[in-house]
Amino acid sequence: MQEFHGIERVAYIDELTGLGNLSGLKHAYGKKDLKNLHFIFVDIDEFNKMNAIFGVDAVEDILVILSEKLVAYCGHSEVYRVGVDQFLLITESHFMCEPTELARILRQPIKHHKVQYLINASICVLDYDDFSGLKFVTIMKMMRFSIDQAKKDNRNNLIYADDELKRRYLEKKQVELEIFNSVKEKDFFPKFQPFVDTFSGVIVGFETVSRWNLGGIEIKPDSFLEIAEFTGLIYEIEMYMFEETVKFFSELKKDKSIKLSSRFKASINFSGHTLKRVFSEHLMKTLNKYNVITSEIIIEMREEIITDEEAVEKINILHNKGFLIAIDEYNNKHSSLRFLANLDIDILKLDECLLHRMDTDKEFTKMHSIYKFIVDISKKFDLVVVSTGINSIQNLKLIKELDIHIGSGKLYSRALVKDEFIEYLKNNKKKRGFN
Repeated sequence: MQEFHGIERVAYIDELTGLGNLSGLKHAYGKKDLKNLHFIFVDIDEFNKMNAIFGVDAVEDILVILSEKLVAYCGHSEVYRVGVDQFLLITESHFMCEPTELARILRQPIKHHKVQYLINASICVLDYDDFSGLKFVTIMKMMRFSIDQAKKDNRNNLIYADDELKRRYLEKKQVELEIFNSVKEKDFFPKFQPFVDTFSGVIVGFETVSRWNLGGIEIKPDSFLEIAEFTGLIYEIEMYMFEETVKFFSELKKDKSIKLSSRFKASINFSGHTLKRVFSEHLMKTLNKYNVITSEIIIEMREEIITDEEAVEKINILHNKGFLIAIDEYNNKHSSLRFLANLDIDILKLDECLLHRMDTDKEFTKMHSIYKFIVDISKKFDLVVVSTGINSIQNLKLIKELDIHIGSGKLYSRALVKDEFIEYLKNNKKKRGFN
């Protein structure tokens, strides 16, 4: 790798590891002929969780040791740190390093200050000659895409880039373009999922869920949210949904044919990207515009965000402003219950997969005990527990046995557009409020 001094060194060298950084990589290879080059992309799994468990100082020491391992692994390669937890090795094809050996090396424990750390990493291998004609920036994006896709299900992945990966990546880029155009045309719209008191049947609030009108076809979030997050367009979508949520809540309060208790709440889900980008002042301005107060709005976040320090800091700011905070789709997969004690949250929404596993699993007694344990611990933290996915009378019976008083699911209603939700409210004659 080229040596740099002075300002260039600051610009092109990673201060922590001494490796070239992303700017240095682009400087060296952005316009270079990539023929005969072999790329190995390394991504550390569960990096945010490592920070939360080991501490930033220990993790930085681990990264330095890891970078030294990567440099020593293949003497013919150049190594760059291209992200907080990502590295790229570049070598000429005829000096190609063996990726399976690298995977084995990365699985070996790292010893530091008499403590042993086990590191999980995912690896993508790409030979440029199989993708000749693609620009360097596209190669980088495609490798990152392959890692993101593989890490959905497993850790310690070893992926070899091929034509199928290229096809899926280009397909994703096309969807990105369609999402971008749809954001400009406001083709995204809200639906409202009722929250119901599981004992009385009273409607106690709603959650706003986004939908995409793609050429007259209604697309659900699981088909577009991931790509929207990847591109950053999720922020525009969620800010629009936030305003629609507040606006609809205000309309319900003004509707004299509907009497809502002050406990009736509206809920909206924010991604980690939006949480880190949004300013509380912007949200407050929207609330003031529609005469809604913070304690009437629930901001939901997915469980994995718990270990993201920047997002958690923003969550605490919003909570101090008076917003209610909920963990959505909680199943103890991405975190432990101990994280809940350190967060300013009010509500725990249990992932419907827990309920469905309990409903179908042969080890019913075991699953029932696990579910009850989560509920009991949550209540000790003074959290309101909400169960999603109540789709049958049997589900409801189990929820009542566990003393969970708020839920949602197909047993009560699907997600509704505005007029349908208002009609649903009017047909419910009981007092409405979030208990």
